Amino acid sequence: MHKYLLYFFLFFSLLFSVSCNKEKLKSPQAAFLVADPVLLKTTPSQGSNSHKITDIWYYVNGQFKGVFPVGSVMPIVANGNTDIMFMAGIKNNGISATRIPYPCYNSIAFSQNFEPGKTYTVSPQFEYTSTTHILYSDNFDSTGSYFYPAGDSSYTFTQDPSKAFGGVGRSVFMSMSNAKPSSEMLQSSTIFLPGGGTTIYLELNYRCNQEFVVGVIGDGTDMQPAVTVNRSDEWNKIYIQLTSVVSSHSHFGYQVFIRAQKQVDTPEIYIDNVKLLYQ
Repeated sequence: MHKYLLYFFLFFSLLFSVSCNKEKLKSPQAAFLVADPVLLKTTPSQGSNSHKITDIWYYVNGQFKGVFPVGSVMPIVANGNTDIMFMAGIKNNGISATRIPYPCYNSIAFSQNFEPGKTYTVSPQFEYTSTTHILYSDNFDSTGSYFYPAGDSSYTFTQDPSKAFGGVGRSVFMSMSNAKPSSEMLQSSTIFLPGGGTTIYLELNYRCNQEFVVGVIGDGTDMQPAVTVNRSDEWNKIYIQLTSVVSSHSHFGYQVFIRAQKQVDTPEIYIDNVKLLYQ
């Protein structure tokens, strides 16, 4: 009889211990946060507020918690007033596998009172950092431009609402033909770009039915391609990192080039809102 009572008490103790451990292993109930829409605020000197922020890198009470696509539900394991920080994520050079927080946009910090089980929606508005130097921003709407045609085919401007960026203003149209199979936009004058690993980016909006190449020319002769931009049937934006092509060479001045060689029967490449900046 005593043996059965001993087994009973051992079984009950084990059951109680497992139950307690399960309670300890339960995760705290989370609240949820959604960042949508995401905006970019610019000043007149900074040019277009178009952006391609694809992800939110987020921190909770100073601790990094993950990277989520814009509009996704981010879990917040916290209760009460909580410190949140967002960083704007991009596809570096337009490549999905190289997602990074864009160093030229500031982070956003705020506090939110969270209640477990509830979902909160915010609309973060990023800005360029105070340490970002925008060397130029060309939207091609005025008569002057930072670029001139340098290929076989002279580029033109379009104001066709169905083709121009945003349906308003002017955009560059790079055309090509069998007789003139190349088209190029070349920065009209050389400009100093810092080396030594300084973060340098070229931003631009584009729409194209074939590839084109973007890079820099050092001291008028040293051509350094940076990125081949793929076809996009809709207007898109790309952040092209020029850090390595500038820092790996030593030149007094650089010119940005955008170049295409005819690949399809009727090439159509549209360019707008070209920004050269560094930090």
